[in-house]
Amino acid sequence: MSTTPPETSTPAVTEPIPLGGFSRGAAVETAPSAVLADASTTPRIIGFTGLVLFVLGAAAVVSTKALGPRMVSEGLGLLFAVVGLAFMLYHAVTDGEQEIRRMYGSFAAFWIVVSLVASFLPGPMGDATAEKAVAFYLLPWGVSTALIGLLFAVPFCRHETDDLYRNAALTALLAIGGLLSVGAVAAGVFKPDFLTGPGLTLALLGLAFLCAYLGQVDTSEGTGYTVAFSLGAFGAAVVCYAVARAAFPTLLFEGPTTFRLANGTLDVWKVLFRVLSGLAFLVPVVVALATRAPLWLKGVTAAIAVVGGGVVVTSMFANPVHTPPSAFLVPNGMILVAVGLLYLVVSLGMCSDNQFVTLTRRELSSYFLSPVGYCVLGGMAVVEWNQYRVFYSALSRAEGPMPEPIVQILLLAFLPVFALLLQVPVLTMRLVAEERRTGSLEVLLTAPVDETPVVLSKFLATWLFFLISWLPLGLFLISLRLETGVPFDYRPLLSFYLCLATQGLAFIGMGLFFSTVTRNQIIAAVLTFVGMIAFWQCFQLRQGQLDLGLPAAVQAALGRLSFIHMWFEALSGRLPLRDAMLFASVGAFWTFLSVKILEARKWS
Repeated sequence: MSTTPPETSTPAVTEPIPLGGFSRGAAVETAPSAVLADASTTPRIIGFTGLVLFVLGAAAVVSTKALGPRMVSEGLGLLFAVVGLAFMLYHAVTDGEQEIRRMYGSFAAFWIVVSLVASFLPGPMGDATAEKAVAFYLLPWGVSTALIGLLFAVPFCRHETDDLYRNAALTALLAIGGLLSVGAVAAGVFKPDFLTGPGLTLALLGLAFLCAYLGQVDTSEGTGYTVAFSLGAFGAAVVCYAVARAAFPTLLFEGPTTFRLANGTLDVWKVLFRVLSGLAFLVPVVVALATRAPLWLKGVTAAIAVVGGGVVVTSMFANPVHTPPSAFLVPNGMILVAVGLLYLVVSLGMCSDNQFVTLTRRELSSYFLSPVGYCVLGGMAVVEWNQYRVFYSALSRAEGPMPEPIVQILLLAFLPVFALLLQVPVLTMRLVAEERRTGSLEVLLTAPVDETPVVLSKFLATWLFFLISWLPLGLFLISLRLETGVPFDYRPLLSFYLCLATQGLAFIGMGLFFSTVTRNQIIAAVLTFVGMIAFWQCFQLRQGQLDLGLPAAVQAALGRLSFIHMWFEALSGRLPLRDAMLFASVGAFWTFLSVKILEARKWS
């Protein structure tokens, strides 16, 4: 092989360009290009516009609080501030330059410090007669400022390349998340009423910080895996404690007396149920022994079986507890079980290398790495805050006690319905259409993965994000309880969220189907919006305000698809299980069609 370099290896020398102008034939280097300059300029214009709006809105709120009504009302100032934060967040997500990311990193640290100060600051301020209470400003200011800091900390950790700064930010997220998650649940164990107040909010806030940390590290090994596994173990322990605390005292108090009927005969069914309850504690042991579970897990399951089975056996022959136990399951036990299961599910989602779990984790994280997800979260937060403001104003103007369920004022309005009609198309339009347009769908389908887990992972991730966007609506009510000190009937709210979850199955399934049949996101969004309008029209059909000339049986069946009527039923204290199952079936139908369309496309 010849080692003589080719003639073209010698670089050409470019003559310097005179200051007076460009000479003919001179090589001119233009940088940066117009496209690159525009790509970085547009987000910065949006970001600094948001900064101006945020400063103006914050100044309006502070001046109104301190000096009374101003030309710009407090509500309008809050709207400016929220819109400004949304613009700044878009800039933080899209611009990764060192100066920009560290500016927003400092912005995140500032708000986290503000949240700590607000959480421990006694109040109310300026009232010399009132008794000062520590953590008076925890809700809403302490929690809301912590969320603002968290939202800006995530893009900083994602863009930062210096290990010193990045590790410091990740350590802060881990420390805050761990303290809030463990501390709130531990406080709820020793003081159950704390859970129905700020405890639940702090536990969820801590979980959000931990999810932000786990989303930036490798959870397959090392520290990330240890944190995720510890979170799941803690969640499982919380669930076991809540179940034991709710069931064991009652069993030991009632003893064998419940086995007898009013006429003194033995109730065989109650005895059989008690025996089966004791045998149920052996199921985890059998599963652990049948699988390649580690030795410590086998020991833990054996200990749980011994304790649980021992309590059940003791309750069949004696009643060692003579004092009636206090009610714990509702609502404190249910809150602990829900939080523990949530910790466990997040842990399994982060640690598992299952194909379906990995795809779901990828799809869910994509919402938090794109401006669309933050726009949906920000828009829903504004809508829900406005509804809470209207709700609080209605309660303040009331001359006497308002009849339950008072949460109807919060939810049954035009704005939440309109937000739902727009939210679903925005979330689902890109699921498959964008991958078809870019060609990444072909790469995904040629990988060793079936169409079913691909579709189901997109469906589940979008459904979870849909529920997350509606979560602040319920958390706002916790601040109301802390402010008034009077608990409200929470059961209609739980029924509403159950109905919303089942309705979301149908809505997300429909949007996924329309995203599957086209490669254009706009067309998919329009088709989904038309479908949402059809669901909305079902309410008018059920109320008799719309006559399509269809047979009565068909109109009655379509009326069952009225999501607004389900809201009325749920908020009135009734859980329409038949309608909920219908919505779940509709969601399964749309998802099945999406799978078949992808299968047909693959074979074609």
